[in-house]
Formats: sequence, C-alpha cells, structure tokens
Amino acid sequence: PMSTILYGPILGKIRRGKMIKAEVVARHLGISTTTYSQIETGRRSASYERVTAICDELGISPTRLNGLLTNEKRR
Repeated sequence: PMSTILYGPILGKIRRGKMIKAEVVARHLGISTTTYSQIETGRRSASYERVTAICDELGISPTRLNGLLTNEKRR
C-alpha cells in the first residue's frame, strides 16, 4: 500500500517545482487546503485513489512517484 507519510513530502516538492499552488490542487480534489497540506507534510494519510488523483493533478504517474520515493530511500 502507498504510504502518504512517505509520499507527501515528495508530492509537495513536485508541486512546488511546477509552481502549482496547494490551494489549486486541493480545490480540484474537492478537499480543504488544510487537509491537502497535512497530506503533503505526512500528518494525514490518503488512499491510493487520492494519491493517484494528486499525481494526475501534478502531471506525473504513480509509477514515477514510486520511483522518486525509491530514490529518496537510497540516499
């Protein structure tokens, strides 16, 4: 299962790199900015479906996200 505790910070890094506001992603997902922020900081978990929806918003595949997480773990 995907752990957003681990994925959240990577999603945040990707979002900031693409200069997309958290508020925009949250609005498109139909959740509050606070909830989205908690997902990015790892204080709140999210379902696989929600992580996939975030990936869609950020223009990356869940497979790519998984690869980025694997690279982070190796550091």
